[in-house]
Amino acid sequence: MLTDHRHEEILSQLAQTGRVGVTSIAATLAVSDETIRRDLKMLEERGLLRRIHGGAVRPRLDQERPLTERSGLNSREKGRVAALAEGLVEDGMSIFIDTGTTTLALARRLTTRKLTVTTNSVDLALLLADSPARVNLTPGRLRPNDNALVGYDTVDYARRHFFDLAIMGIAACDLAQGWMDYEEHESVLRRALRGQTRRAVLLADSRKFGRQANLQTFDLAAPLTVVTDRPPPEPFADRFGRHDIDLICG
Repeated sequence: MLTDHRHEEILSQLAQTGRVGVTSIAATLAVSDETIRRDLKMLEERGLLRRIHGGAVRPRLDQERPLTERSGLNSREKGRVAALAEGLVEDGMSIFIDTGTTTLALARRLTTRKLTVTTNSVDLALLLADSPARVNLTPGRLRPNDNALVGYDTVDYARRHFFDLAIMGIAACDLAQGWMDYEEHESVLRRALRGQTRRAVLLADSRKFGRQANLQTFDLAAPLTVVTDRPPPEPFADRFGRHDIDLICG
């Protein structure tokens, strides 16, 4: 059975029952358990399910997985996005980089650059601590699942400063709802940053397109620079082409 057909059957069963088991779906489709495990991994990377022991369940739209779990997903795509985004950064710039696995991948490429970097990511600040960059860490409440500083103090701090670049991650991109996030703190911070920078940059690997989270952060028409590893699906590219979107893709 072709991969697409297996995926359709897995997602159909998931929609009906809320859960699929590796052994049972493998028997139904007459393939090996290992084949189904690979299928579930691929579908999870697309945000279409959440793997658990022995199978998978529906994804939660109101909760993002911990950063340590996300860091290994789509690493090649995120690395390509980071490489493309590096071309926007010039020595001497003042930039804000928010929390996320793709922004962290970008930070790894900036460890020799002379910059002023402001961030709400403790991990990112520590990564750049020994670099030539001047690193400013925002105030805020520590969020343990990704070592990010969040809250009203974080947003207020961002609103008191102005940046050459604000480089932000994003959770999902839906054709109807636009750019989406999982948490209010993150969504509000990103909206504030767009008003405090000469250029607002979203880093979005290609698997973010067609996914949903539970909060709208930006409309698809919002003027942004979008960096992604390959051209987005046609419906998204068409929408971007009709608005003031600077699209950078591999």
